[in-house]
Formats: sequence, C-alpha cells, structure tokens
Amino acid sequence: MEKSVRQAVAFIRSRYDEPITLSQLAAEVFVSPYHFSRIFSRAVGMTPGRYLTAVRLFAAKRMLLTTDLTVSDIVCSVGYNSVGTFTSRFTRAVGVSPTQYRSPAVSRLLVAVSHDFSRLPALGEMIEARRRRPDSPVSGTTITGVLDVPESVGHSDVMVGVFREAAPQGSPVAFEALSAHGRTEYTVSGVPYGSHHVIAVARPRGSEGESAPVLTASTRRHVRTAPGLNTFVGLSMGPANETAPPLAVTLAETASVQTREPGPGLAGLRQTVA
Repeated sequence: MEKSVRQAVAFIRSRYDEPITLSQLAAEVFVSPYHFSRIFSRAVGMTPGRYLTAVRLFAAKRMLLTTDLTVSDIVCSVGYNSVGTFTSRFTRAVGVSPTQYRSPAVSRLLVAVSHDFSRLPALGEMIEARRRRPDSPVSGTTITGVLDVPESVGHSDVMVGVFREAAPQGSPVAFEALSAHGRTEYTVSGVPYGSHHVIAVARPRGSEGESAPVLTASTRRHVRTAPGLNTFVGLSMGPANETAPPLAVTLAETASVQTREPGPGLAGLRQTVA
C-alpha cells in the first residue's frame, strides 16, 4: 500500500475533530487532489470523505457509549459545528438518534473494531439476539461460505454480518453468530435481495477487554443476492488492516431501542438534541 495513503489515514485519525478538506489531505502527502482521491479510493475501498465520516461517527459512538458528555459537547469533539446537522446525519446513517444510541441494548450488543478499541458480545448474547430478530417483511435468501481462522488462534466466537455498505453505521440486514476453529462453514439466512458487503469479526476464546485483539474479514466488492442465485463468500480472518475504517455497529434491533433515563451528567441531553 502506498505510503501516502497510510500518512493520510494517520492524519485523519489524529485530526478528525478539525475541518479537513480533500485539498488539505492531498497537500499533506504532496500529490494533487485528483490523484490522491484516486489512489486512496483504490487502496482503501472508499473516498477520503467517506473515510473521514466513518472515523468521526465511530468517535461519536464511542463517546456516546463510554462517557456522560452531552451531545453538543460530542458534536464539537468530532468535527461538526452544528448539533442539528450532526443529529440528522447520525440518525440517517445509524437508524437511531444520538440519544437513543445510549440505550443499554445498543452497548450490550455492540460490535466494534478499531486500532485501539474493540468489542464483541458474548456468543450466547449474539445467538439470542439473532433468535429474537424479527423475520424480514420482504423476500430473502441465504449467503453461505467458509471462514478461515488461523489454527494458531484456536476456538473463536464469530459474528458474520451482511451490510448495505462497506463502512456500515447501522445494524446488519442479517447476521449469524457461531463458534469457529480453523476452516468453518457458515450460513446467514434472511438476507434481502440486492447488493451487500459481508463483514466478519472474531474474538479468540479467552481474550477479553476493549484492547484485546480481534480478527476481521470483509468482502472488497458488493456481493449480489437474487432469487435462484447461490451466493458463496469465503472469508480469511486476520488482524484488521492498518488503514481499514473503524467499525461500530449494534446487533440490537434499532426499531425497539429505548432511550435510557439520563443519569448524572446527562441531565441536559434530551434538550440538547431536541
């Protein structure tokens, strides 16, 4: 991967709370904006602008779930200058408002992967969340495939999710949870027809904590599902790529998410986002 892409990713991660333009990013790595956008998209799989948005929303989600900061404070901390604009974009991308995102159900079923923060629910919790997930109101199909987990890792708990986007913000359209060891087959049912990305996150048994390493894998391009089409996806699990966008999605059914009551330090939260 080109050095300029790694430099740009490091710049975004360290200064996402500031106004950042494409021209500024290109200038940091001494190439033209057009050339920079092209090599970045080819290497990372998305435009610099979408990558920046993914980093900002990840930081916002992390603060919503791990701090008592008000939404207006969080907005200022992640590079936005308008609570209304941030709330609208967050709600549209995630499926719930910033206030609703603070629901205990969201945190309990959070799947998160970044260079310094990771979470994966317990296997039993993921299986129960999958069991309780309502059937899709539209026709669907299945995606089958194989997970290749390094033998040295041992047994791992795995979430295989199907998403509309390469850097998803909302819940998966379908997912499965399973235990894997070495080469393991999987099936995700209830997948709507259309184009999707498949993302897997694995946590080796016995590794716990938000800094514990996880393994990931994802499809580079869209995977199509259609009536009569057998969709097979092989995924090779490994450490997250150093330039991969951070991931934070909940397996909770967002339609049923309830806002928690404000606790100490959250008294003004509802008014802030109204």
